[in-house]
Amino acid sequence: MADKVYIGDVGTIIDVDCGEVLTTATGQSLKVRKPNGAEVIWTATIATNSLRHTTIAGDVDIAGTYLIQPYLTLSGWTGRGKTVTLPVYRYFE
Repeated sequence: MADKVYIGDVGTIIDVDCGEVLTTATGQSLKVRKPNGAEVIWTATIATNSLRHTTIAGDVDIAGTYLIQPYLTLSGWTGRGKTVTLPVYRYFE
């Protein structure tokens, strides 16, 4: 819907591209560090090469840069993927 993510947005799709086909991956999630340093885990589904999360209430509750790492098991490997950033804006920015 929007080009930017704002505090309180619900229903925004966050796709984290992992650079390879994930159709056989398991145990997938997105590990998130919020701008205040709090660490949370967002549920994720597989969208071919990406892990996808649709925001719910409380996910993006602070303005600033969110650090997101995909986490999954694939072909005997379990671990984190490359960190991506998600800027979250205050209203009217």
